[in-house]
Amino acid sequence: MNGPVQVVLATGGTGGHIYPALALAEGLVGQGISSALLGISGGLEQQLSSEAAVPFHGVTGGKLDRSRPDPRQLFAALRGVLQARKVLRRLKPRLVIGFGGFGSLPGSAAAAFSSVPLWLNEQNSYPGLVTRLLKNRAELVIASMEAALPRLPAGRTEVIPYPVAGRVISKQEAREQLGLPRDGQLTLVMGGSQGSVALNQAVLESLRSFGEAAPATLHLTGPANLEAVLAQADGLPRHHPRGYADGALAFAAADLAITRAGIGTLSMAAFYGVPLIMVPLPSAAENHQLHNATAFADAGAGIVLPQDRLSGLREEWSELLGDHERLAQAAQNSARLSPEGALETFIERIVNRLGTEPE
Repeated sequence: MNGPVQVVLATGGTGGHIYPALALAEGLVGQGISSALLGISGGLEQQLSSEAAVPFHGVTGGKLDRSRPDPRQLFAALRGVLQARKVLRRLKPRLVIGFGGFGSLPGSAAAAFSSVPLWLNEQNSYPGLVTRLLKNRAELVIASMEAALPRLPAGRTEVIPYPVAGRVISKQEAREQLGLPRDGQLTLVMGGSQGSVALNQAVLESLRSFGEAAPATLHLTGPANLEAVLAQADGLPRHHPRGYADGALAFAAADLAITRAGIGTLSMAAFYGVPLIMVPLPSAAENHQLHNATAFADAGAGIVLPQDRLSGLREEWSELLGDHERLAQAAQNSARLSPEGALETFIERIVNRLGTEPE
């Protein structure tokens, strides 16, 4: 879209932080509102924004390693903030929205310490570092999950579920596009966009123990892990390994999913009403995947299986698939966590905010 940028979306790092920004960018176009992403040069956000044809402005950024702090990374982050301030002075947006993750820090902090209104979108049930640092300078914090509310500023926080882009796809249509059997139960296995070796191994061992009774499984191994999985999967019935597949199609096709617990993954599952066996990544920052998974489990949308208890995967998997009533109830509970219209609600909130200021 031509014309001045009205909204800057500060994001970066992982897909869970980037995809909601891209969903909003796409939706804002329909409202005649121009936007651009601001993130780290060379990061995943630059690649994904290019694929989505969304304008991108890159700055320097540091990478936070909590186990081995490196002062040089903090200086890199500071340079990124100064560069982001120059970008904002040039673009003159009317609003900056930060989506969490260290990649969003330059743009969010630049807005927080300037005259540009700042909103923060906190997707996780336990607020991340950037949100905790800047929440008191934000005009508004939009939380994706009610579980985050006690740690966010009262009176300046709203709950709008994680915005998922795209139309609802039927199970039959999704399976047809993926080349999968149209009938019968299907389990999706997905360890994030890069896959998970631990999850891959546990799933293969479980499938071998099922024998001929193994459930049909769409196993997204991660591109780098596909060859290793194929070498171990010979002879497994109804096992469909892929390096990668479109997430919307994969969840639309599934009756049950075995996943990590990044909020993007969980929100996509909720959007399609898929119950979950969640294996939180133990090394996730602030253990946020465990907090996310616990919130989903408390809502009756699935169960949490810690990585050090993956030996019990086969039993949990079998019990869920065999209990049709429990599976159906978990699917309904999952769908309630991502009510239709979340993206539209978020966009409407932005439109209303911009309408209160003259251009």
